[in-house]
Amino acid sequence: MSAPGIRFKHFPSGLADGAVLLVVLVIALFARFHAITVPVIWYDEAYSILLAEGSPAYIWATTARDVHPPLYYVLLHYWMLLFGHGVLSARSLSALADVGTLVLCIKLMSLVTTRRATWTAALLLAWLPISVRYSQEVRMYTLLGFWLMGATVALVCWLRAMDQKRFPILYVLLMTAAFYTHYFAALCVLVHWLFWWRVRKVQGTVSARAWILANSAIVVLYLPWAPPLISQLLRMDGLEWIPPLTWPTVLTFVWQLVVMGDSTSYSSLWRVLPTVLIVVCATAVLFKARPFSVLLVGYFFVPVLTVFLVSLIVPVFNARYLVFAAAALPLIVALALEALSQRHAALAAIAMVFVVWVEAHGLAEVYAQTDEMNGTSIRRDAKLDAVVAGLGREVRPGDEIIVDNLYWYLPFTYYNATGIQPRLYVVKSPIGTLWGTAEYGGWALIPHHLLWILFNDFSTLKLNAKRVWWVTGYVRPEHDALFPEHWKQVLTLKEGDSEARLFILEGAPTVEVGAQKHPMRQPFR
Repeated sequence: MSAPGIRFKHFPSGLADGAVLLVVLVIALFARFHAITVPVIWYDEAYSILLAEGSPAYIWATTARDVHPPLYYVLLHYWMLLFGHGVLSARSLSALADVGTLVLCIKLMSLVTTRRATWTAALLLAWLPISVRYSQEVRMYTLLGFWLMGATVALVCWLRAMDQKRFPILYVLLMTAAFYTHYFAALCVLVHWLFWWRVRKVQGTVSARAWILANSAIVVLYLPWAPPLISQLLRMDGLEWIPPLTWPTVLTFVWQLVVMGDSTSYSSLWRVLPTVLIVVCATAVLFKARPFSVLLVGYFFVPVLTVFLVSLIVPVFNARYLVFAAAALPLIVALALEALSQRHAALAAIAMVFVVWVEAHGLAEVYAQTDEMNGTSIRRDAKLDAVVAGLGREVRPGDEIIVDNLYWYLPFTYYNATGIQPRLYVVKSPIGTLWGTAEYGGWALIPHHLLWILFNDFSTLKLNAKRVWWVTGYVRPEHDALFPEHWKQVLTLKEGDSEARLFILEGAPTVEVGAQKHPMRQPFR
């Protein structure tokens, strides 16, 4: 029985709704799987795959030294056991998780608004550019969105049917899964507390005791991860790459999520306009003064504003961390269009066409790999897969391979099918230690018994081979001065920004001694 004051509707049913659902799912699947294998696997994705190849115990121990919880990597581990380690297989977990989020959003909208608003939101979310972009990456961001949207639906169902025990249980389990996937799940807790307070204030639904008990259960289930969490918070490593927050970043954030593309081609006014429009839509939705309006508007604005405030102290503002919150944008727009259509149907239709056109533009940027998200230029320009394939055709037994940077070493290891254990050239930190001694990030994937692969000084490098491949993701002219005089370059394989140079070592032993060989990606297991 619905609590008074909230418009809860049953999930759309019937032949027409089934047909619309099918169309929306086809659009969503096509948008997410189209060209999904085109971008090259880059550092972050290679880290995910290579880590997930280890056992769950290994994943737990390794992520404890990193900056993220372990659940995504554990699920990816079993996913790849079932479907393989290929690019399509690895990325499909993110794509299907995002389609699952779409289905949950349809369910959520069907509970709180009209059928027309529900399907409008579904269509807009089906090809929301930021969702499509990160559904094509082997990272945890869309999985986080799936857990959090599922928890939100469970919460609304709990408020709708307080006597049903399965809903609070589902809420606890889904929120716990979200926390084990990414720490930004805490931002959704703020949204849910705000919504619960608003509904309780208006209707007195779900007692404070039951609510606190549910949240306490989440904390208890998360206690096993408390020691790594505390250690990571005290260390605060792995965030140094995030730039300080600026006002242009905040004001153009919605542009980044929807329009994307080369922001330098547009004036500041145009880039700020999407943010202004979503604020107008949110205001129109809140004007209705319904509790669910607070939920949908807060689902986007509370996380974004919270991260903005935190970033004034520690920079953490990054679009990919807020992919889960971006799912609320189509829901807010759909509700605003629904309200507008009641007075100005023609204007609402024009606005809908405009929003679809803007999203189509954003999708084109995603497929062209010009969306300006982190790693996009590398995924587009590196072409490391082609270089590694060419190297595989040219390599001979006994060759040595050296990769000049950890950033390229992990993707190279993913693509490497030669069976040769590559060496890794590293630079020294300001205090004189090798970067490879770090215990977090990609360095944590190199076990101590393989630290012999690291070197910094060519004079100490001992090679048994006559042929050495030097692999780099960016050509660095300064490296030419590093190579010893008896290294003579005889071949260059180049694709995009990646390059593999073959050197013959003059004066090396004439009998080729086989380089150390291991099964592909062995060092990360």
